[in-house]
Amino acid sequence: MGVISDAIDALEDWCCDLFKDGIKSQFDGISDLLTDTFSQTTGSDGLVSTYLTSHPANFTGGGTGGTSVWTTIETLCNNVVVPIAGFILTIILLNDLIQTVLRGNNFKDFDDSIIIKWIIKALCGVILVSNTYYIASALFGFGTNVCSNGLTTLFGTGDYLDTALALKKSALSGLSLGELMTVWFISLIVHVGVMILIVAIVITLASRIIEVFMYLSVAPIPMATMMDSGEWASIGKNWIKQLLALSFQGFFIIVALGIFKTLFANMITTLNAGTGSVIMQMAMLLGYTAALIFTILRTGAISKSVFSAH
Repeated sequence: MGVISDAIDALEDWCCDLFKDGIKSQFDGISDLLTDTFSQTTGSDGLVSTYLTSHPANFTGGGTGGTSVWTTIETLCNNVVVPIAGFILTIILLNDLIQTVLRGNNFKDFDDSIIIKWIIKALCGVILVSNTYYIASALFGFGTNVCSNGLTTLFGTGDYLDTALALKKSALSGLSLGELMTVWFISLIVHVGVMILIVAIVITLASRIIEVFMYLSVAPIPMATMMDSGEWASIGKNWIKQLLALSFQGFFIIVALGIFKTLFANMITTLNAGTGSVIMQMAMLLGYTAALIFTILRTGAISKSVFSAH
């Protein structure tokens, strides 16, 4: 019986060491995944930082040497949308002139300066409509510059993580085989959750840049409506709010990543210190990951709420 008992104990110790190594490997994998994805200088050349800090004019979708999407949308905008915007601007200006004349009591109290003001307004409208695409691109570029400064301020110019998320095996000492299996399973879910998080971030950023091009493609039309002194002007004002919201959505993503980085690193430090329940702390890690996924997906709504865009 003693031999069998020793064999069972040896097998249990081997299984415990196996799960400890597995848990440590999970966190090493999470650390490498976060570093490769968010680093600005290593790994995949900063996948996220590229999406956040690239001006639309430089966006090619990851390809090199090809035509940028910005050039394609520019051609479409100038050849198709600008003439339509010009027609809308003409209607708005003519209506504005008629209303101005009528307000002057049918020429009885007519002021010559009205015509001069109208001509200046028409010239400004034509200049703005014909160059709206580039004005809007510069407006989005302002948000891109904010994102770039935010990344540098929060994460520096190197790795996303200051130190690797290395979990010490000593932090798992004293756990039974069943507890180690539970911790390993939770760490596996956390690992999968981090991968889902990265996918969610890429989807959000890709959707954001595509939405930006959608707004840029019709930019002259809302700009033309801004020349109206009536309710049509609200179309152009809301369009500018939407563009600003898209610009600063990237900044809110950076803020969320900064919060996640701090929470994740602090939790690993607590785990290594061996204070508290390991299973509870792992569950909190899983909760942080899930919360960040939902937050990343809601950054668009948060940004629109800040700028009152609808």
